[in-house]
Amino acid sequence: MEKILLAMDGYQQNTYTIDFACYLTKLTHSRLTGIFLEGGADGEGPDLIHLEEPEAVGVDSDDPVLRHVHQFREACICREVPARVHRDRGVPVEDILLESRFSDLIVVDPETSFREFEKEFPGRFTRDVLLAAECPVVVSPYHFEALNEVIFAYNGTSSSVFAIKQFTYLFPEFRNKKAIVVNVRNGEDNAIEEQFRMKEWLAAHYDQVEFVVLKGNASDELFGFLLERKDAIVVLGAYGRGILSRFLKPSHASLLLRTINLPIFIAHR
Repeated sequence: MEKILLAMDGYQQNTYTIDFACYLTKLTHSRLTGIFLEGGADGEGPDLIHLEEPEAVGVDSDDPVLRHVHQFREACICREVPARVHRDRGVPVEDILLESRFSDLIVVDPETSFREFEKEFPGRFTRDVLLAAECPVVVSPYHFEALNEVIFAYNGTSSSVFAIKQFTYLFPEFRNKKAIVVNVRNGEDNAIEEQFRMKEWLAAHYDQVEFVVLKGNASDELFGFLLERKDAIVVLGAYGRGILSRFLKPSHASLLLRTINLPIFIAHR
């Protein structure tokens, strides 16, 4: 992996999200591009500014976005993370989707919103990014210390396998971490054969593999399992279908993202 995007509201910053993005960037020896989105939810026309030189920004600037750019650069320098900056002044979701076409991964703060009185969580911006991004997306946690486990939500579909492969190819650095495959099912059809094939593939990429089979409602069982984990990243398949679509309904998402506090990796074709 070479290029990671960090999507940010140009007028607000979340230090935990910056810290998490820097962690992933340094782990993968990549370059971090901070995308400062300045347009309103209904803004017009893209206006992209590349700020490659540190002299282009200053902490004493009257421009609040430039102050945030300066703070972002300082955070990256302190963590020895190479970084670039883009200021996108068009419609935020359109800007970040275009950026995603030429990137390997997006890190997004679930609280990012460009609608002043929006009450849903996560907001429309985050949900639109998850639905239409042209590269995988990681929803950042509120805080974290380290990532020592990878939890794959597997339901036997091609979309869940695709997400597992995308994560594995992008993050070979997790090879020595424990990989846990959580399969929630109501019946036993093909369970043994699927488990064997999945374990065989994962064993070629991870040193430790555990397969957990749960029975019952998929979202309820997975939530209960994740509630007991920490220092882990969760990998989910296609947005709009299956477990993820249920989790990201406003009625479920706040409980998932705020209570579990685990980063979530989402990939779809």
